[in-house]
Amino acid sequence: DSRYNDPLLAERMLRHGIADLIAMGRPLIADPQLPNKARQGRLEEIQICIACNQGCFDSIFLGRAVGCTVNPRAGREGQYRLAPADRPKRVMVIGGGPAGMQAAVAAASRGHRVTLVEQQDRLGGQLNLASVPPGREELGTLVGCLEAQLGAEGVEVQLGLEANADLVLRAAPDVVIVGTGAVPCPSDIPGSNGERVVRAWDVLAGEVDVGERVVVLGGGATGCLVALHMARMGTIDAPTLKFLMENRAETWETLERLATRGTKRVTILEVLPKLGTDIGLTTRWTIIQELRRCGVEMVKNAEALRITPQGVVTLLEDQERLFQADTVILATGVSPVNELYDALEGQVDQLFLIGDAREPRKAFDAIREGFEVAMAL
Repeated sequence: DSRYNDPLLAERMLRHGIADLIAMGRPLIADPQLPNKARQGRLEEIQICIACNQGCFDSIFLGRAVGCTVNPRAGREGQYRLAPADRPKRVMVIGGGPAGMQAAVAAASRGHRVTLVEQQDRLGGQLNLASVPPGREELGTLVGCLEAQLGAEGVEVQLGLEANADLVLRAAPDVVIVGTGAVPCPSDIPGSNGERVVRAWDVLAGEVDVGERVVVLGGGATGCLVALHMARMGTIDAPTLKFLMENRAETWETLERLATRGTKRVTILEVLPKLGTDIGLTTRWTIIQELRRCGVEMVKNAEALRITPQGVVTLLEDQERLFQADTVILATGVSPVNELYDALEGQVDQLFLIGDAREPRKAFDAIREGFEVAMAL
């Protein structure tokens, strides 16, 4: 489908004679009404494809039915009809990540009175971090789409408010949906509390400084993407590359180096024999390719023994080896945050646990789960 998901861009391509025909595949799975909305000028209502491949291509490669992260009804339109609820209820959703936002939108669309409570000052949860690495910016558009839907459906959104059992019980909702997400797992590696050790989430949030030599502990999706984020720091952007090429200011070899080699030297250490095992089949190879192109050293079967002021000592091929580092980034997984669910169990009429608070998974799973819970009310 050539990744055209913006009808305005498609129109410009046609008007400028760059293309004779625009074909859209994934964008029409995300929003089958995209052409009608574009024709009617309702551009802000379009559910934009984010090219995550989690529900479409990944599912196809696994022999499963096509779905969509952006559109949880995709392929199941007959199963989930957007009909008004028999009895409108007061619904409180705790957590403004993708699961909670989708649950709130779906519940409100069926006539329930919904309040969404989020302890941070912005919605989006982990999507805000996932959209930071280069090439993943489109993930952030999903947050904007869900925010627009929350407003259109009249959901009351309370930001900067940390929910506890007393707050929820005082509000006396008929239904409580807990989507409190997950937090990085604590590390038991000796030295992991050192001054030069930081968490991947803090790096993506721009809350910490990182030195020149970087070692990322953990080669899952988060580790690979934070490593790519580090490796791209200091590379030239597309307009600069175009300017230098047009003016023949540098050789092609130099331009290629400036575009792919930044100011950091990055190494990923993974204990498993394969990197990115939690990344979808149709995107994993592209991420590994990007890491290789950017000069990231990828070391597998490496068990981290301890972190020292000099770097990370690993057990590799039955021998200890030091990987020198100015900064060590921990990307060793996440664990659910579900204490509020436990505190409310047995105290409200209907209580649900969704998203990473139930079990850390992909955005596709979290959004689908939030949608299904809301549709069952």
